[in-house]
Amino acid sequence: MQTSVQRLLVVEDDVTVARALSRTLARRGFSVAIARSCSAARALAQTFDFAVLDLDLPDGNGADLARELMAAGRVPSVVFFTGSSDATLLARARSIGVLIMKASGTSEILSFLAQESASADAPQSGTSPSAKPRSYRASSGTVSSVDSSSLRKSRAR
Repeated sequence: MQTSVQRLLVVEDDVTVARALSRTLARRGFSVAIARSCSAARALAQTFDFAVLDLDLPDGNGADLARELMAAGRVPSVVFFTGSSDATLLARARSIGVLIMKASGTSEILSFLAQESASADAPQSGTSPSAKPRSYRASSGTVSSVDSSSLRKSRAR
């Protein structure tokens, strides 16, 4: 059985960070699309297996963008890769997906994506593992992620 290439969306306004992250992910076998703003990400027509989003973007923030992309079914889960110091925005990001600080480097992103890819390839039981909130143990601490179906239910209320 051949596994298809995982498609990732990287939304990062810093050209150097976007390029380095894209190269690192591509070397690990991911197909990467880069957008440098919220509007550029919205303009992409395809769907992705994951999104890696910065929080501080020139035309908005990654938390709002994540909610939009997940609600539209464009990405099932997100990783926030940020250097933001805005406590309110960081808390919002944690309630949506996994939060990894840029100071930690890309190894934590790779670990999370490997874990997510492995669980996506695992046989599904009657209850989808992605339907439950998951925790990811990062070296900088434990962060939690929630799935898009929970998010859609809470937005519908």
